[in-house]
Amino acid sequence: MERNLFSRFIRAPLKLGFFKKVTVHVIAMTLLTGLVITGATAYQFRKEMYRIEYDSAYMVYAAMVHFLSAHYAPQQRYDRRLLDLFFSQHFMQLDPEAAHQIEHRPLQIVIYDQMGRILYEYLDDAARDRATPLTPDRLPSVVELTHDRFSPVIEVIGPVDARNPAIGYVMILIPTEIRAQLGQLLTQAMLILFFVLAVSVLLSILFTRTMLAPIRALTGAARAVHRGDLQQHVPVSTEDEIGELAETFNEMIYSMDRRMDVMHRLQEWSMRIGRQLNSQRLFDALGEMFERMSTADSYRLYLLDPDTKQLVKRLEKGGKDLPGENDDTLSRMALAERWTIYLKADGAADNEPTDVQELAIPLLSGKHRVGVIRIGRKTDRSLYDDDTVTILQTLAQHASVAIDNASLYERLAAQERMQQEMTLARQIQQSMLPRKAPVVPGYEIVGGSAPALEVGGDYYDYVQRHQSTYLLVGDVSGKGVPAALIMSIVRALIHTYIEFEAGPKAILRKVNRNISADLDAEMFVTMSCIQLDPAAHRLTFARAGHEPILIVHADGRTEQRSPRGTALGMLEVDDFDDMLEDATYTMTSGDTVLLYTDGITEAQNEAHEEYGYERLEALVREQAQLSARELFETIIDDVHLFTAGVPQLDDITLMVIRRL
Repeated sequence: MERNLFSRFIRAPLKLGFFKKVTVHVIAMTLLTGLVITGATAYQFRKEMYRIEYDSAYMVYAAMVHFLSAHYAPQQRYDRRLLDLFFSQHFMQLDPEAAHQIEHRPLQIVIYDQMGRILYEYLDDAARDRATPLTPDRLPSVVELTHDRFSPVIEVIGPVDARNPAIGYVMILIPTEIRAQLGQLLTQAMLILFFVLAVSVLLSILFTRTMLAPIRALTGAARAVHRGDLQQHVPVSTEDEIGELAETFNEMIYSMDRRMDVMHRLQEWSMRIGRQLNSQRLFDALGEMFERMSTADSYRLYLLDPDTKQLVKRLEKGGKDLPGENDDTLSRMALAERWTIYLKADGAADNEPTDVQELAIPLLSGKHRVGVIRIGRKTDRSLYDDDTVTILQTLAQHASVAIDNASLYERLAAQERMQQEMTLARQIQQSMLPRKAPVVPGYEIVGGSAPALEVGGDYYDYVQRHQSTYLLVGDVSGKGVPAALIMSIVRALIHTYIEFEAGPKAILRKVNRNISADLDAEMFVTMSCIQLDPAAHRLTFARAGHEPILIVHADGRTEQRSPRGTALGMLEVDDFDDMLEDATYTMTSGDTVLLYTDGITEAQNEAHEEYGYERLEALVREQAQLSARELFETIIDDVHLFTAGVPQLDDITLMVIRRL
């Protein structure tokens, strides 16, 4: 308990705002400094006052013993009347009018004989109690000055004549103002300290407000950026760390804006080359793309001949600035190592992207080697930075898929190789589908798809972003290669926009806006998109004309969720945006959610009867306690049993999400 209280006490200042922290620090440092200075000054002042007071007291003692030794009569000892007259009217009273200015007039004078008996005592009106005799051992051989810090007097005692102890000893009590003066000094010091403290706090407030102005500007700009406004610039008015922070923020915003611009250009090029199925026009587009994005004045595109396994030049610009085809070891190394190879400024070839003046990027589609893009020096002869290298590598990935797609499409035109190319297309499409379900704590997720032909237009995917997992099931109208190509474009768009958009509704809107212009009038895409937040167990989903989302509760109850939305590419963009809505659902333990395509509900048996939604709902209601994997297999087996003896007419896709 004590440790917790101490920890809270230590952490309490850390929770204060910056303005309050500065004020607290100024107060603390001013008080600490003032107290240290005041203490040191008071100590030195007290020490010096004692020295002065002791000197003055000793002078009084010296004058006293001089007088007493001069008026000592051995046969009479001391004349009391003479001493009374002297001490009361003449001792340290040369000017009666200035007597009040003398601060060291004795309050009490006592003369002792050599045995410590009192011979004479003089008391001032302000004197303390009368003196008492002393024992011989308390009589000093030399003068002694003592002061009690709680008493306002200095005591001086010593022999009248050190050479003649018979004359006796004298004790003098002299008033002192050390204590009062020290208190006055401390009072003045505290007043000055509080004045300085007030001025310091005022100055700290003015300084902090001035210093916090650019920080507040940074905060406002950061919030605007969080809302999506990248047109922010913070004025840099200082050259200190805060100014450096503002400059860094401006550079970051510029970099983000540049990256967003690059991302959009990447998307444009991906769309342009992704829908280009003519090889020559595709190569021309690739050459223009790499030239613009690299700002190089020379490049060469090689494709790998599948029969000879040799690189064949298909496109070139500025070939005189590049090595000959037979001498281009950089490209052959990149293809062999399946990794980008860089030509450094010192002429060495390496796979580390530093000091890059030329590079060769392998074109890979899954495990399949497509070719190499060889890029020469930049027009301004500057070196390639990391961002440019990353952009070129990303474009090379898209180019690989585009070349593969174009090659596939052209090969499909030859009837005698149709089956082989369809198999290849199936491999490409399967490589685009997830190989395994994501691991989401507290959930079991199972999905799968079976095309009716070698390739199909059904699509399912899992994409994990930050703390959420996106679950998608879609269906392109039609079957075969056209549907598969549209599906690949939709997949690329979804993976792109999930990185930059928040929520299923925004993602589907972006995908529709980009794909609508590329779809023929008779083609469209239906899709359901779910965002799973496992921490809150919340599903946020949107539905673009797809099958209803089926929710199965732990007790077997079922319900459909069909938020409004029409298929992608079916309506004008603004009409699609207006119609699309999203919904949420919080999953409880044992809940199961099903996403599926119409290949399940519209599957037909020999009597041309459809499997139907009611049959699916009744099955999952009866099997509500099964695991996701068991329920998935049960549904697929039941569909196959229902359609036994009938060829599969449509692609079948199913995804099961169960909260454990």
